[in-house]
Amino acid sequence: MKYKYLTLAAFGFLGGIAGSTMFAAAPSIAAKAKSLYTTNFFNDDGERVVTLGSNNSEEGTLFLFNGSNQKLEVQMGAYPSGSEKGQSLIGMHDRNGYLRLLQRMHGPKDSPTVVMKDSTGTDRIIFGLDGSTQEPYFRYLDSQGIMKNLIPQ
Repeated sequence: MKYKYLTLAAFGFLGGIAGSTMFAAAPSIAAKAKSLYTTNFFNDDGERVVTLGSNNSEEGTLFLFNGSNQKLEVQMGAYPSGSEKGQSLIGMHDRNGYLRLLQRMHGPKDSPTVVMKDSTGTDRIIFGLDGSTQEPYFRYLDSQGIMKNLIPQ
């Protein structure tokens, strides 16, 4: 009875150390992992609404889906290969899953660009900063199919 409170304090102290060690170890183990995993999230009806992962590359990606028809709505990530590797993008899709609005970085200076597409997937309006010179530009495709510059050069 004499050591009751001392025993309780000792076990409480040991429990705190054990809990702290367990929770502190998890982030350090995760930080050392070299694999990125893809995770899907589903709504209450079992329909996929989000895919979060690496998209077969070391770049992170996020895809949002319309649960009822499984069409892609929004994508975020970076290009996985080629000269665009690592350049970020955000794409918005229409109700049929076609890419209609793209915001991305491009060129050697990671210049911001916005691309607006019509329902056939044709680039109709493109504006941003030039990938090399950083000069602003605004191009549009007219009704005859000719790409024109809105900003004089």
